[in-house]
Amino acid sequence: MGEKIINAAPRPACLLCGSAGRLVHAHLRDRLFGAPGEWDLCRCVNRDCGLHWLDPMPVAEDIALAYEGYYTHGQAAEDDEVPARRLSMLDRVYRLALDLASITEARRFARDLYLGGEPPGRLLEVGCGDGNGLLRLKSLGWQVEGQDIDPHAGAHRLGDSNIRVHEAPLEELHLPQGCYNAIAMNHVIEHAVDPLALLQECRRLLAPGGQLVVVTPNTASIGHRLAGADWRPLEPPRHLFLFSVRNLPVLARRAGYSRVEAWSTAANAGSVGVVSWDLCTRGHHKVDEPTAGIPKLVGAGFQILASLALKIWRNSGEEVVLRAWK
Repeated sequence: MGEKIINAAPRPACLLCGSAGRLVHAHLRDRLFGAPGEWDLCRCVNRDCGLHWLDPMPVAEDIALAYEGYYTHGQAAEDDEVPARRLSMLDRVYRLALDLASITEARRFARDLYLGGEPPGRLLEVGCGDGNGLLRLKSLGWQVEGQDIDPHAGAHRLGDSNIRVHEAPLEELHLPQGCYNAIAMNHVIEHAVDPLALLQECRRLLAPGGQLVVVTPNTASIGHRLAGADWRPLEPPRHLFLFSVRNLPVLARRAGYSRVEAWSTAANAGSVGVVSWDLCTRGHHKVDEPTAGIPKLVGAGFQILASLALKIWRNSGEEVVLRAWK
C-alpha cells in the first residue's frame, strides 16, 4: 500500500487583506509526526499585514490525515516550581538567569493562560489537550470546561476532576450564547481551517464584557529569523495560518471584538530552541525523547537570548498573546 495523500487546494490570497502571497519556505515536510506530503508556506505581500499560510492548503476533508501520528499537547513544559534543593548548581545558575531576564514570571503568566489576575468566572478552553490548563485555572477558582476534537486528549486526565470536556468541533456543539466569562485558546488557532469563524463563534459564546485569550506562534520571532525553515512552530501541514503581533489583532477586530490588545512573549522559547536545533542539525526531532546534552544547553541558551532580545525588540518573542473583549 502506498503512502497516504493529503489532498490540497490553492490558497493564493490572504485571508485578512486579500493580497497575494509570496513564497517563504518551499517543500516543507512534517519532521515531527510524519504526516505525508510537501508543503509551501507563503507570506502576504502587504507589509502592513504579513500573514503566513500554506498554499496550497489541505482540504478540510483530509485534515484528519495530518493528525494520525500526532498527540495533543503532549510535550511537557519546563517546571519552574521544582524545589531548589533538587537542582544542580548549573540548574540554579540557569534559574537565576531566568529570574534576571523576567522569564520565570512570564512562564507563570503563561501557565495561567494570562487569566491568573482576573476575577474567576465560567471559562471554556478551546482545544484543551491534556487538560493541564483547565486543572491550573480550576485551582485558581475558575469554573472550567474544555473542548477538544480528540476524544482521548483530556478525558483520561480529567475523569476524576468533575471537569466537563466537550468532544466535538466547537461550531457543532451549539453551546448557549453568552454563557462564558472567558475563553482561552493555547496553540489552537493556527490549526483552524477558518480562524475568523472560530473567533466569531467564541465571541458569540462570551458574556457581555467577557474576554478571549489566544496564544499562538509568532512569525516575527527571533527564532523564525534564525532558524528559517527549521523553526519548530512551522509544523506543516497542521499549522495552516501563522500570525504575528501585527495581524492577529486585525483578525479579532474583524470578528467583532470591541477592545483588542496583543504582545509577544519568550516564555516558552527554550523548547522552541531545542526542537529547531534538532531539525537543523539532525533533520528530525523525536517528540518523546528526553532533552539532554547539547540540545538542552542550546535550549537554555536560546531561552536567555530570546528573553533578552524581547527587551530590545518587543515583537520578537516566540509566541503572540491576544486578549480581546466582547
